[in-house]
Amino acid sequence: MPQRNFVTHPLVLRELTVSRVVDVTPRMRRVTLTGPQLEGFTGSGFDLPEFVSTGFDDHIKLVFADGGPIADALPVQRAHSIDWTDSEVTLTRDYTPRRFDPVAGELELDFVRHGDGPAASWAEAAVVGDSLHVVGPKSSLVLPPDVDWMLLAGDETALPAIGRFLDERHDDAPAIVIVEVQDEDAIQELSIRDGDELQWVVAGTDQEANLVSAVRALELPAGSGYVWAAAESRSLLPLRRWCARDLGMPKTHVNITGYWHATEQSAQQAAEQAAEVVPAVETTDATKPQQLELDVVLSPVPWFAARAALSTGLLDAIASAPRSVEALAAELELAPGGVRVLVQVLGSFDAVRISDGLVALGPTGDEILEDEHLRESLDDTAETELLLSLSALDTALRTGASPYAAANGSTLRELSVNRSARLQEQVEAAIGFDFVARGVKDLRTLNSARRVAVTGPGSVAFANALAGTAEVTVVGTLLELDAARRAQPGSDFVAVESFRAADAQVASAALALAQRTDEEAVAFLAGLAEWAASAVVVELVPPEGQAPSPHEAEHALLTYAATGAAPRSLRDLEALAGRAGWELVRSTPLGWDHEALELRRKPESSQAREFASPRARNP
Repeated sequence: MPQRNFVTHPLVLRELTVSRVVDVTPRMRRVTLTGPQLEGFTGSGFDLPEFVSTGFDDHIKLVFADGGPIADALPVQRAHSIDWTDSEVTLTRDYTPRRFDPVAGELELDFVRHGDGPAASWAEAAVVGDSLHVVGPKSSLVLPPDVDWMLLAGDETALPAIGRFLDERHDDAPAIVIVEVQDEDAIQELSIRDGDELQWVVAGTDQEANLVSAVRALELPAGSGYVWAAAESRSLLPLRRWCARDLGMPKTHVNITGYWHATEQSAQQAAEQAAEVVPAVETTDATKPQQLELDVVLSPVPWFAARAALSTGLLDAIASAPRSVEALAAELELAPGGVRVLVQVLGSFDAVRISDGLVALGPTGDEILEDEHLRESLDDTAETELLLSLSALDTALRTGASPYAAANGSTLRELSVNRSARLQEQVEAAIGFDFVARGVKDLRTLNSARRVAVTGPGSVAFANALAGTAEVTVVGTLLELDAARRAQPGSDFVAVESFRAADAQVASAALALAQRTDEEAVAFLAGLAEWAASAVVVELVPPEGQAPSPHEAEHALLTYAATGAAPRSLRDLEALAGRAGWELVRSTPLGWDHEALELRRKPESSQAREFASPRARNP
């Protein structure tokens, strides 16, 4: 599980003013921004902190309006974070600060002059006095302490981050820098020291291969290195594999990021080229192509095929070199006939490519191996189990049980509580809370509390937010506490296995209900009421009145698969708390759809708690 290798910053919306515009090269324009909102200021009713950017590859969001007033495009400011609205005019682009000078009050951004997108168009027309709204950065990278050398590679979009690193580095580790540019006009001065290595690669006809080839041809120094790279997303996939498989570098020492994606026009051109290699099926029935497309959308076969290719090691095996079906079957101890039909299906969506009897890795297969989230959705994870449980969706809809329980005989919580891997996944899934957790210190329930106990996947971030203001104890099973320590090894927190041992004035839960059914959630909250008269519960609450995107709709269905309930609204959470003996005092949005509910235990005479077994409560 990835460790937290960053520090977080409050998310603040700022309006800045252009003070200078300079063309560094014919292909790079530098815009300097200033303004009082780079310092601490009061906005939206909050005292907001000064701008902070400590990492060389920080990124901020530039906010633009598409066909409407800029006010309609801006997010809602919270005390320590923001919430984006469902505005149809909002356009955002991520950019790396090239320089930030807090003394001079200047923030510099470099824009590659290569397109007509909202940011590039704004930069082309920018003049002194223009305004620009920015948000962030949300976090800054923290490099490991054992770095003996740095490899920095990228295209022109990576130059601001590379240039800033070279300007601001504080150690003596040599830097190896490889930059791919479209033409020599893009070459610029960089702060190179003795012992560094700088190589400019001018893109040719096969531009994707140039950067990768130059990096792989390097003779790297001895010692512990760190690889940072940024360019077009798909072009970087071979570098990810090179770092992981050829160099054997740990994930903590590799940071490869897709800064941009190839245009749809490029994708269409690639599709047309592929069509020349693989002839389309001819038909005289004009309705069949549409029917075939619908069949593809509804077919679960590609997902199961990709999952099998990943779990059996087939994709990993052909990543190093193409193999015949017979060789794959023998090496992986699989049935040859099954491998043959499997690779045929994999070839239909470009996960593999078959030529001269050899099976090679295709672009889709490459992406499956290198995209961590995509790989997790196919691997042995809770998300995969939830997807498989949808086979019982019809039964669950009729019985009222969660699809997961209908398919497995037990709830997701019951089957996860003693599985270390599942608990670690829950902690990692709560990473978004890290960016808004500092807002809990402003909650009135916690203002006067001297002793606070917290449980749930977000408990360490919750405890860190209250450091110095209260004595905070993290509550969990030994496996849950181990998962928390693995995710944030630098965090120092007191841990116990029960709320009884915590002796807290306020019992808190940070994202603890996400995988619990309604009955489990009520039992859990009732358990909290046994140990404290006040509670704080933080959960993700979907915005009301907004039509979900296709991705959000899929996520909602997986939530239903886990809990037997749709994503819970604030009203739903209040009702669950009421059933458990709590009444809502107030709710506070923390940002990024995180809501903090401050609860007060009902008088004993009015309680109607619904208790479950101690195993089900397990707070």
